[in-house]
Amino acid sequence: MRNNFIRGIAALILILILSTVPSVIKAQDVEAFDKYEGLKDNRGKIESFKKFVLDFPSSQYMPNAYYEIFDAYLQLNKIDSALAFADLSVQSFPPQARTNIYNNVAYELAKRKVGLDTAVIYAQRVADATSQLNIKVRGKFLDTQALIFYDLGKIDSAIISEEEALRGNGKEPAYLSSLAVYLEAGGQRNEALKTAAKAILLGNTNDALTNFNRWIAEGKTDAKDKQRLKEEIIDSVLNNFIDMSKAVDQNKVHSIATAFLAYTGVNLHQANKWAKESLSSLNNNSNIEDKVIYTKNYALVLSTEGKDKEALNALISVEKLADPWDGDFWYALALTYIKTGDNKKALDAFINGSIAYPSEKLTAEFNKFAEKESISNDGIQKLITKRQEELISFNPGHFNEKTKGNTVLAELFTGAQCPPCAGVDEAFDKLSEYFSREALVIMEYHVHIPAPDPMTNPDSYSRYKYYGGNFGTPTVIFDGKEKITGGGPKFLAANRFYTYKTSIARYLGQTPKFNIIGKAVRSGNEVKVDLSLKKRNTTNRNLALHIALLEKSIKYSGSNGVTNHIFVVRSIINGADGILLTMDKGNKKVTESFNTDEIQKSISKYLDDPTKDVSWRRGTAFKGWNQRTDKIDRNNLAVAAWIQDNDTKEVLQAFFADVPQSTTISKNN
Repeated sequence: MRNNFIRGIAALILILILSTVPSVIKAQDVEAFDKYEGLKDNRGKIESFKKFVLDFPSSQYMPNAYYEIFDAYLQLNKIDSALAFADLSVQSFPPQARTNIYNNVAYELAKRKVGLDTAVIYAQRVADATSQLNIKVRGKFLDTQALIFYDLGKIDSAIISEEEALRGNGKEPAYLSSLAVYLEAGGQRNEALKTAAKAILLGNTNDALTNFNRWIAEGKTDAKDKQRLKEEIIDSVLNNFIDMSKAVDQNKVHSIATAFLAYTGVNLHQANKWAKESLSSLNNNSNIEDKVIYTKNYALVLSTEGKDKEALNALISVEKLADPWDGDFWYALALTYIKTGDNKKALDAFINGSIAYPSEKLTAEFNKFAEKESISNDGIQKLITKRQEELISFNPGHFNEKTKGNTVLAELFTGAQCPPCAGVDEAFDKLSEYFSREALVIMEYHVHIPAPDPMTNPDSYSRYKYYGGNFGTPTVIFDGKEKITGGGPKFLAANRFYTYKTSIARYLGQTPKFNIIGKAVRSGNEVKVDLSLKKRNTTNRNLALHIALLEKSIKYSGSNGVTNHIFVVRSIINGADGILLTMDKGNKKVTESFNTDEIQKSISKYLDDPTKDVSWRRGTAFKGWNQRTDKIDRNNLAVAAWIQDNDTKEVLQAFFADVPQSTTISKNN
């Protein structure tokens, strides 16, 4: 009865809304939505989004607006009102696209243990709609269903659903942490302890660690028995993890094990040994992310051993490179500053760990710290907002050293509808200011991830597949060797910039295996490229010369807020394979041409119906473009060329030249 009543209210509200609305343009709804979404006062948010649905009845953000109202009412514990707007949000989606919204609402209700009658109905609809999907995809839906069963006291059903969710997601620490809770509730404490330990090992250092320690404390009365039980569980889980990871880089495995032992306080001597070995394995070609993770995990061991100053020095050494999303890093840094008596820098670390998406653990500790320092909740938010604003307007400076070695190739796979691409796109803009094109050649490939992007073309997608495909955006690849994923809003651009700059610096100054000298000339619609290649020192066999035509800037407003896109790839000669290279006595001259008229026609034809091309994401509806980007600005072009080993993907040298009206020679030695 209650659900029918709520649906009646929802239908009435929808009729009233749709009968009293003016017409406004799309740009205004995006601006308004962003403004209202940032409101912290739930009552103010509710009124603002109710105004939004009146002002923008045709907005694509209408379902999101209803969801924001649902969530705000839920925060205020006004459950009937929350359910009414949850139903409105659901009804705003076409029937075939309601799976995620059903799941999101059901999960939020189950998390707060309210509206469970509605949560059960929504979860069942999700189960029915996804019964034929891959078990990995269904994992999050089964996880929600398990939580609802647990709330309803159906423990056996909760365990069955969570175990099924883990069948395709065996390394998901959040699922393991939940399963541990259900096993404990079902009287299976030993299995619960093992499962919680697995969750800690794989990254859940909040709920799983808290539960693990509590269950150990409750399990035995004698301190020695408690320690013995803990060591038995940890050893069992760790040995199994190492046995299952023999095919993985053992330094990565041991670094993960290091953190696990540090968090649980077991066998710190072994943890210290592994941590040092992992750090010693790093060299000039090591991944930046590995350097940060290995250092952080070593610092965790040092801190657990009471060596706080050493731990602090280790964390500070990689602070500028640390991922803003890595709550554990900033949590460790903040607490280590507190232990060493520097509350001012601890506050700074808490703020830096909160600018992206702070973990529950970091937020809880930040709130306790702020209370001791007499900082209000409003004060915390103002500090975070101020830091975000500072990071948006950072000045990268300029690279002053003269390039004497190779030219580095930086390739960015991005999307105009990709929210986390905003920060990386901004970072690449800053890289283009900091480095000259003699030091760094920048290329941006647009792909339809997560939604259609009109700057995508078959050649940009072929390059995506060249690196294996099946990776998300944003992804950056330097010299074909180092891949860095992940991004975020524009205020994370500074972090991405410093990470990329550090990576690029490792490749600059190296002796190139090839020299490329060339020029580019435009005459009418033809861009002619003349290159002279000289092999210096290489045994690479499957070499190819790749030549791309770039548009130096394209104005396009995607949903992620980026309006200017630089060095966009328009065409690649011979696509991803390039021109197979055979050298005559170590020297070769190459002449190739781009016909901009033909390229423009090809892109235009592609944009007419991109669904016919393999680059299109299957299952995505094509509704046309709100703005086309097929017109090429012939006065705003550049050429990039690079020699690459098609087997190893290593780039041996890169080259860049602007395309002027008359001949301009540019050299890369």
